[in-house]
Order: sequence, then structure tokens, then C-alpha cells
Amino acid sequence: MNIVIGLVGPSDTIALVERVGREWEGRITLIPYIYEDVEEIADIVKEHRSDIDIWLFTGRIAYEFGRAYVPEPHMLMIRSSGSALMKALFAAVREGGIPLRFSIDTLTQAEVAETLDELQLQGSVPVIHPNSGYVPSAELVQFHEALYRSGQVEVCITHRGHVCEELRKRGVAVYRIVPTVMSIRETLRLASQLGETNHFRQSQIAVLLLHVRNVLNEHTSAYETYRLSLKLQELLLQFTEHISGALLPSGGTTFSMFSTRGAIERNTSFPPTLLFEKIRLLTGGTVHFGIGYGLTAFGAEQNAVLALSRTEMNANGGLVVADEAGAIQESFPNQESLSYHYRSGDLDVIEQLKRAGVSATMFNRIVSVQTRTGKRSVSAADLASWLDMTQRNANRLLAELERSGLARIVGEEAPGAKGRPRKLFRIDAWKPEASDSGSS
Repeated sequence: MNIVIGLVGPSDTIALVERVGREWEGRITLIPYIYEDVEEIADIVKEHRSDIDIWLFTGRIAYEFGRAYVPEPHMLMIRSSGSALMKALFAAVREGGIPLRFSIDTLTQAEVAETLDELQLQGSVPVIHPNSGYVPSAELVQFHEALYRSGQVEVCITHRGHVCEELRKRGVAVYRIVPTVMSIRETLRLASQLGETNHFRQSQIAVLLLHVRNVLNEHTSAYETYRLSLKLQELLLQFTEHISGALLPSGGTTFSMFSTRGAIERNTSFPPTLLFEKIRLLTGGTVHFGIGYGLTAFGAEQNAVLALSRTEMNANGGLVVADEAGAIQESFPNQESLSYHYRSGDLDVIEQLKRAGVSATMFNRIVSVQTRTGKRSVSAADLASWLDMTQRNANRLLAELERSGLARIVGEEAPGAKGRPRKLFRIDAWKPEASDSGSS
């Protein structure tokens, strides 16, 4: 299997990666995409994403720009922090001795401090640019040059090629941070593995089960029923064509569709979420839509049935995806979407959940809420809002998890002008059960 990797970065770093990449000849193909300005990355990815298995970005800034256009399972970054900073510092030491003060960009305070500690250079004082994200090159040049001219630093260290070149032209002592060969080699190995995993994932069988309820009533004429049925089938045929699949009507407003996971996930112009909303608008009914992925047709169908059953627990219907690794993605009307696992290989946690009377699925949904809120804690009000349950039920669940040792109280927050403070709980998440296939 040959994995096609889109390599995005400045010319000098790309040349270095290509040299190391020759070690994987026959297993990976590197397609270089050189940019002059990071804002070109959006156009690069949009134009070539159908040709690439894995996108590999040569630095943090490029990676951050690419995240808006590439799904997480299809992108990697070559890191240029610890060992790469050591390399730049050694270059400075060779030429002028240990720098007591130096300026640096892109890295965080913690990353720089950790490297200096490992090198036992506690006497060196770094002046770090406050923004570790994207900063225009002109601003970085001004930052480094001003410190150097005023004598506040002896040398400057930068991640950016253009910044390094400009500072050298101005007579500033500057060193460039570039990825080490070891870092490049390790990332290429990961890219090769990720590409194989994604290829296996994309070839999985997909079964889609659809049931539309509450569409017809006693006043609906036979002609109206027939017209609606034709429109619904036409919409489903359009979707099926986009996923290169097959449509099987099961009677009335119940349908089955078959395709592959890759065809569905690559179908960005007509995704399942759009089909779900179009059916709701067309029929005015309650849409139950379950998608199952599996290594076999039977496994995919079982997961689709599981996904459909999850939607039927919600009065407003919904769209749920279930895969062979036990991962669930839920999208219900007027609720934030959630992703979680319904299985676990952690026997201790399973026993604790049994004692608490809380299902594995519900526990993982609670963990997902904690993650999605962006906090390291969750309140009963959060659960009630995200999981569409009463606050009383949410309080009961959190209390049971606390008694079983799977949650702990970490603080309180005031609900407003009135009311008692709300307890904040931290859930100790667990690792999902590993798939037998090794795919994610």
C-alpha cells in the first residue's frame, strides 16, 4: 500500500523532510506544497485534498491554519520544540558561547523552560514573544531586532525562515529552529501508519437506516401521500448517488441504504446531516436516522440498528452514527452533538458503574459533556441542558458517580442572583475498549 502524503511548509524544511522521506520509498509518496505565506495553506488544501491521504505540516503555525480545512484523522505536524530548540542553542554555543539572554518566538514559556532545564542552562534568560500562534513576519522581525539593537539579548532564535533571512540581512545574530531528523523520521512513520489505518477505515461497510414518523394523518389524501413519497425517494436517490451506494425502500417511510464509510466521509457536498435536515423540512415529520459502520455487512447492520435505537429514545428523532470500535456520535434537534464510546475494557470501572447503577453509555455521555463544555468539571445544570434530562435526574447521576469514586466535587458556582450554589464535579474518564481490528 502506498500512502500519498501532502507535505506543506517552506522550501528549506520541505527539502529536509524529502531527504528523510527517501527511507520510505515504495511505502509513501511525498507531494510537496511550498508556501511563501501561511495564508496560502487554505487554497493549497482546498485544491488538492481529494488527491491526498494524509496532510503533513512542517510546523505549528501551518498545522493550525490547516486544521480549519482538514479532519483531525487526516493530518499530522512535525514538531519543532525540545530537540529542535536544543539544536539551535548548540549552534549558538559553537559560534559565540552560551547565550545569557536570547529572544525566541512560536514556542511557549513552558516548552522553553523545559529545554533549558534539560540542558542545565538555568543561567540563560529567554525573552519569549507573548503570542505562540500566528504572528505576521514583519512583527517578529521588529520584536527580535529591537531586543538585539537595545542590547537586551545577545542572539535571536526564530522558527520562521523569512524572519531569519531578514534578520541576517540586517546584521542580527539569529538562528533558525528546524525539525530534527529524528522528529521527521518519527512523524513520517506515524503518517504511514495513520494512512494505512485510514485506508482500512474508509473501506468499512456502511449501513444507513431511516424511518420518518408523524408525516401523515387521517386528512392526508392518497395523492398527497404519493407525491410526498416520490419527493422523499428522489431526495434519497440524490444522496445515495453522492455516496455511490444503493437504496432499498422497506415500505412506507422506512428506507435502508448501503455504501462504504469512505464514500460517506468524503461526501462533503451532501453529508448525512444535510440529508437529515432536508427530510425534516420536506416531510415535517420526526426523522430517525441511524448509520452503522462495520468490518462485515452483519456488523455494520448491527451498529446501524444500535444507532437507530438511540434516535428512538428521543421524541424529536435524531441522527446517530455507531462504529465497530464502540464510538457513538449523536446529533439531536436543538441539542449540541456529542461523541463518546459505549464500551470499555476497564473492568474496574465497569464494576464501579454496576454498583452505581449507571450504564457505560450514560457515563461516557457525561464524560463527553465535560469535554465539550471546555471545562474540567461539570454541573447538574450542564447535564440537564446537554442530555435533555431533568436537573433532578442529573443530580442523582452525579451523586451516584461520586459515591462510586468515578467523580469528585471540585468546587461550586453561583447560579445567579437567587438559588443555592451548584456543585461542580470532575469525572475521571476511562479509555474505550480497543477495536480488534486496530482501526479507530
